[in-house]
Amino acid sequence: MKIVLEYYTSGKNPSFLASVIILSLISIFLSSIGSYPISLPKRIGKINDYGNVLTRRDRQKLSDQLDQLNAKGIDLILLISTRDPYLNPNIFTSKIRAKWGIRGEKAKSLVVFVKESDKWAVRIFLTTETTNLFSPEGLTKCRDSLETKADAGDIRSGAMYAINHLYRKAFPPVKSTGSGQNEKNGMGWVYIVSGIAGGILLLGALLRWEGMNRCPRCGTRLKTSKGNRQARKETEKYCPECGYRD
Repeated sequence: MKIVLEYYTSGKNPSFLASVIILSLISIFLSSIGSYPISLPKRIGKINDYGNVLTRRDRQKLSDQLDQLNAKGIDLILLISTRDPYLNPNIFTSKIRAKWGIRGEKAKSLVVFVKESDKWAVRIFLTTETTNLFSPEGLTKCRDSLETKADAGDIRSGAMYAINHLYRKAFPPVKSTGSGQNEKNGMGWVYIVSGIAGGILLLGALLRWEGMNRCPRCGTRLKTSKGNRQARKETEKYCPECGYRD
């Protein structure tokens, strides 16, 4: 933009001329700013941590999970940025999607954590395939959790939660099968039968012992007596009722 100033210097106040020159320079500077495009973060992969909040182990774990999600047809990209040239997270997220080519027919899910002056904001865009993994209540709860973590400035935890939570939705834990339960029930019956059999054997042994200590004539419990026969001590059982001796 050209600004042409025409004025006569004769009879003019020097301070007035200085003001005109300064204003002209400011106008030229402002117009030159508008001619340069705004710089946005470049996409370097599925995980774009420009805030440097994730550890190497975090990145490895999240990368593995994102690869498994991708194999299932769920594409998710994470962006963490400490700068928003638009000072508006909604505009920033929209511009990022346009610059990275992840909208329209090539749309991909996107989770953005961006720092706005002295606080963080989070914006989420999910494709239909990703949204279908959640119930309406579950999706609302997920967004609320991410916003809470962003408000607290806990971006590492928020990034881990976003991907871990989606991963658990896509790959829910395997529940115990019916065969396993039947096997446990079968083992329970084995223990029960073994216990009953052991009880029967113990009862039989007790009855046999009791029978050996009863008089075969009258059924009275036998008593024992000790005596010496041919210089040997012997124990003899006898019935106090009928005189039977064993």
